[in-house]
Amino acid sequence: MAFSAKTFIFQDTPSEFLNLYLGGAESVSIAKSGEVSTAGGSDVTLLTQKIYRRPIPLFYGAEQTPVLSFPLSMYSPSDDGITPESYSEIATWLFGQMNYGKLRICQNDMQDIYFNCFLTAPQIIRVGNIIRMVDTTVVCDSPWAWKEPRTYSYSYDTNVETISDTQSINNESANNFYTFPTNLVITANIFGGSVDIMNTQDANREFILTLLPNEIVTINCDLQIISSNLVTYPLAGFNKNFLRLIQGVNDLTINGNVKSISITYPVATKISG
Repeated sequence: MAFSAKTFIFQDTPSEFLNLYLGGAESVSIAKSGEVSTAGGSDVTLLTQKIYRRPIPLFYGAEQTPVLSFPLSMYSPSDDGITPESYSEIATWLFGQMNYGKLRICQNDMQDIYFNCFLTAPQIIRVGNIIRMVDTTVVCDSPWAWKEPRTYSYSYDTNVETISDTQSINNESANNFYTFPTNLVITANIFGGSVDIMNTQDANREFILTLLPNEIVTINCDLQIISSNLVTYPLAGFNKNFLRLIQGVNDLTINGNVKSISITYPVATKISG
């Protein structure tokens, strides 16, 4: 663990509530040596194939794997250490969860950063038969940490049948691949009809969808899930090109029978554990 912080927040609960603080035996050696090596995340796995007598393997691509993982140590400053009753509360809070939880390190340069993770492989360290420290491994849902999602919203004159607009989205995500919005909400105007969103930075790739008057469609472009308040199977009027963003500026040309559009995308940030 290479954090300078002493406290953390997991699942919206500050560690101080259970008299638990970051640090452990490794913190002493780090302080003495001034040197530490931690997992940096954001590694890639190369997809290649070796052909007989060809010195250069065929390159098929790369995957951003594995997920970020790093050790975390905690201790209690109490003279009594961590009692069995306290450890039961700590273990219930931190370990054995059934879904990812947000881990926030209370450090000045990480105020808007969190890890979406599980805390696994808990280890109890006893000194003199008293629990002094707890070690665990943080296993994230991705090769990086996260910042809060960004949302861009646009509204249009409801009396205009067909709108034509250009908007720019600055994709701040550190993901080197496409970033797919996790919540794209499109509301048709009273006329209904087609909606066309073209990303000129993505080789003019077009997202085309047909809507009924006043229909509201919600799309998770990452999981490719689409739902409508009026239509059971909204895929019938969709060209299946889910909206995606490249890193940096994306100029979107929006045309059609639109009342409003909201685009929310996740923001990856590459930071070591």
